Parts: sequence; structure tokens; C-alpha cells
Amino acid sequence: MPELLKQNYREQLATWIGKTCHFRLLYKISRDGCSATTFHQKCDGQGPTVTVLYNTNNTIFGGYLSQSWNSNGAHIADTNAFLFRLQYNGSSYPHKAPVNGSYYNYAGYGDGNYGPSFGGNTDLRTFQGNVSKSGNTFALSGYVQVQYYTYNGQDTNSMTNNNLSVTDLEVYLVVDGTGPKIFDKPWREPPEWNNETIQKQKQSLIDYNPVGEANVSAANILLIGQIGAGKSSFFNSVNSIFRGKITSKASSGSFEHSVTTAYRQYKIKDFKSGKFLNFRLCDTRGLEEEFAMDVQEISFILDGNVPDRYQFNPMVPFTSDTPDFIKDPDLQDEIHCVAFVIDGSTVDVLPDKVRKQMKDLQVKLNQRNLPQVVLLTKLDKICPDVDEDIKNTFSSSAISDAVERVAEMMGLPRGHVLPVKNYESETKLKTGVDILVMDALQQCLDFADDFMDEQLDKIASEGKKTREKD
Repeated sequence: MPELLKQNYREQLATWIGKTCHFRLLYKISRDGCSATTFHQKCDGQGPTVTVLYNTNNTIFGGYLSQSWNSNGAHIADTNAFLFRLQYNGSSYPHKAPVNGSYYNYAGYGDGNYGPSFGGNTDLRTFQGNVSKSGNTFALSGYVQVQYYTYNGQDTNSMTNNNLSVTDLEVYLVVDGTGPKIFDKPWREPPEWNNETIQKQKQSLIDYNPVGEANVSAANILLIGQIGAGKSSFFNSVNSIFRGKITSKASSGSFEHSVTTAYRQYKIKDFKSGKFLNFRLCDTRGLEEEFAMDVQEISFILDGNVPDRYQFNPMVPFTSDTPDFIKDPDLQDEIHCVAFVIDGSTVDVLPDKVRKQMKDLQVKLNQRNLPQVVLLTKLDKICPDVDEDIKNTFSSSAISDAVERVAEMMGLPRGHVLPVKNYESETKLKTGVDILVMDALQQCLDFADDFMDEQLDKIASEGKKTREKD
């Protein structure tokens, strides 16, 4: 889900704040849910923030607090706080309402039962507890009134339409500085961004064969990630490259729940040669807060017990007694590499439940010595310079920072975090996008070969021990 705060409004807020700064999204109710608990989990102790509301009158308003939010059940003193209006009834109409100097001790109110609250009783209380979405709207359970802020000729109606029915509410961290920078020296060796590189990468993937001794016809790469991170879009991007045009074979998009409900082993066909390539991209249900991952079902996928196109049913767990259960899988059926797909633009606000599911899964992967990589998606949302030109990927400070944070979160080497840009809004293939996608895919296959080699060594070692006992 994209950030709604437009660049001209960001610049207006920076002017009011009085310093060069940029904004990093911490919390968004259309994505994270309208919950006081979630708001405080994501925003408490972070530093200065801007809260922005978008109501059904097409009016944009909110508040700035230079102090951190907390859940102490007490007022927050802040001489720099202000309320604001950016847009009124669809027209740009900026107005700043600073905190009254006599009441700066009541600039904000930190309470775990409330969302962002400005003023004493208060001037702007966004919501209390949890608010459910109705259609595309959240009818917030708060209120607005003039009390501790100086409105300078405005009132609650001219600031907010007295309307707290919103399509969204966002909280941004205010970060000092001008934002992402482009390094003179790349933080990772970039490829040559040309058609020759594309042809070499494509031919390498066409020629790929798994380790010969393994007797495996295709390497299996399992894609795992939060809904909306781009699992299915990654397959569509790979498929598009070898089809020679943008395709959408796998269902993808931004939905409340996972688009993928079945286990799929997608084959890739090079339409120029008519040849199916010797790897499969395996896709299963996306990770969600509301639906805990069934670790046993994932274990069955890893071990090759689940057939292609099996439709998972949350009411009926997949077990060894399930029809079509593959009882004696071999290396051909197993997963050979796992690629976590993570939206780099929202990694800072990845829900704790989803993060825990990933860590629990990693325990299973480490037990099997399965190689792991991260496909870091949404590069254009992380850095505007990359949005403008994908060739800036390995020179962008923002992409480098995102790689660092994800590597630390997942406990993986930085070299295992692979920036990619999926085909989403594009209508034609682009050189830079193709190169990043194929480079990441090649690394997955290299790691898959390493795993198969390790399995062969293990089988040989176990066979030797058996012979020695005999």
C-alpha cells in the first residue's frame, strides 16, 4: 500500500517544523489496522512524528509532535507541537495551529488505550481502542475541539470539516537530513546495465541444470513472505522475462488477505526456444497477522510431501493421511532453497506476528541446512532516485540501509539480501528490472546446488557408515 503524503505536503511540513527532514512511514491503519495497541507498538519511543488523517471530505489534516509517543497515561510536554491542515475539500489550503504557549505541557497525551492524541482533553483525539473498517472507511471514535492549540482564525470545521470518517491515517517518523543519498562509490558491485548482460544472464538460466549426481530434473525454490510483499509478482516478473512481454500468470495484487491459497510449483518456459527451464518457483499462502502459519504444513512442503496445486484448507490441516500426500519423497521433491520476499519500504513496520512466523520458520530451515535468501522488493518505494532510475540501486544509501536492516532482522549475511524490482505498473520490459530479477534468481540456483551437493555428501557418508557396520 503506497504512502499517501504527497511531496509538496512533505515540503510544507518540513517548513513548519523548521529544519531539513524527510519522513519514514511507521504506521498506516489501512495496512496495519486501526488499533491503539498497534499504534503504540509501532510508534512509541521513536522520536518526532507527524500524524496525517485523510477524511471522506477529501480534507487532509493532523498534528506534529517533536517528542516521542508513549503509553504512560500522562500528558506530553512539547513547545514545538502544532496541528495542521494541508488540504480542504480537495484543494490545497495549508494552515498551521501551534500549541498555545501557556499549555505546552498538554501538547500530547500518551495512553495505550488511545491512538494519536493532541491537547489536554483533547484538541484532536483520533480514536480509542480498535476501529473496524467499513467498506473503504474508518469511522474514528475520537473528536476535535479548540482548546490547547491556537487556531488563528480557524475552527474545527475549517480545519477538519468536523469529520473523523477517514479513508486512512498515517504516522511518519521525522528524520533529520535530506533523505536518501547517492554514493559516489557503490555499496555493492553493480552489473553492467546493458542488453549484453541480459543475454548472458538469460542464457545461463536457460542452460542451468541441477547437480548431475543428484538425479534431480529441476531445482525447487520456495517463495515465502507477507501478503503484498511480491511473491507472486516475482514469479510473474521471471515469467515475463522469458516470455518477452509483461505477463500475469500468477494472481497478485494488494488485498486484505492472501491471494495465493494453493501450493504451486510454477515452471518457466523460454518461449523463444520452447524449452522449459530446469527450476521451479514454488508459491504458497502469504504470511498474515490474522492467520498463523501452520509450521507442520510448511515442513511438509519443505520435505516434498505436498503435491503441486494442493488447495490448503485452514479448517482441515494437511496431514500424512491427506489424499495425495507424497509418502516417500526424494531429493527431486524437496525444496532446495528458500527465498523470503520482504517489502523493503515497510520493513520497519513489519508486524510482530509476521516477524515471529518468519523466525519460527527459520528454525525449521536451519534444522534442514536449507539455504536462505531475501528478495528485497519495492525498491522504488524505498528511494525516489531508484524510482527514477533503477541503475541507482547499488549506489542508494536508502537501499543499502534497507539491506542492512533486513540482514540484521533475519540473521543472514548482507550478501544474501538481494534487491529486486518486480514488474507491477510497467507495460513493457525494462533492462534494469530484468537484470536485477535474473541476478537474484541465479544466486538462488547457486545456493540450491550447494544444498543438493550437501545432501549427496550426507547420503554418501551415511552409506559409508552402514557399510562399515556391516
